[in-house]
Amino acid sequence: MNDEQKKKLLERLKKLMALSRSANEHEAASALEKAQSLMREFSITEDDLDLADYGTTESPAVFIKSLQRLPIYAGMLCSVIESAFGASAVWDTDGREAKVIWIGPQSKTEIAAYSFTVLARLLQKKRSEYKFVALMRESSPGKRETRADTYCEGWVMGVRSNIMPYQPSEKEKRLSDLFTRQKFPSLGKADMRGAGLSAGESSDAYSDGISEGRKTRLQAGMKGEKRSQIKETRYLGFGA
Repeated sequence: MNDEQKKKLLERLKKLMALSRSANEHEAASALEKAQSLMREFSITEDDLDLADYGTTESPAVFIKSLQRLPIYAGMLCSVIESAFGASAVWDTDGREAKVIWIGPQSKTEIAAYSFTVLARLLQKKRSEYKFVALMRESSPGKRETRADTYCEGWVMGVRSNIMPYQPSEKEKRLSDLFTRQKFPSLGKADMRGAGLSAGESSDAYSDGISEGRKTRLQAGMKGEKRSQIKETRYLGFGA
């Protein structure tokens, strides 16, 4: 059975399982019997049915190009989105274009990918503004870069303080791990770079970032809305 045939079979099984919950007892029993028969015949498990709703959605890496090291604040931002939406992130920096691959139920991966892109581009803008305005008197170009990185780390922590974390069930965790192992059997750790400043050097930049990040309210678009107009906030659990 090829992938397309399996996909059609899983869709049929999902419809049968939905019918098995019908108020019509005869219809429900018939649908359940047929579903169980097909599952035995094709060695389909309940996990297989649940994983049919899982998938991946890609978003641009924004902060890096292919083969570049990942700044710590980029990984931190991914963690914020993971916490908010219950989707997992994998960085792909080996291809022609660096990207983030979001893993989980398809609806969650789509909104996670979009939200990451929105925040990542906003953070890029904030970083540039901070370098230009706050660091004009810093004589060392290297120090300007590292202070800007530290500001970004603080900014992400400020954004995190606004988010109500999503609490996945044990079943969701297990299915997510299973899907990730199936889809990406050879995952490694991302090569990250930190700002490299001492606590004293970084305190102002970090606190500036936290203060600015706390002003940020990510509003996640609902299905059917224009993606350029993000109005709904229920996914993150707070208002504008």
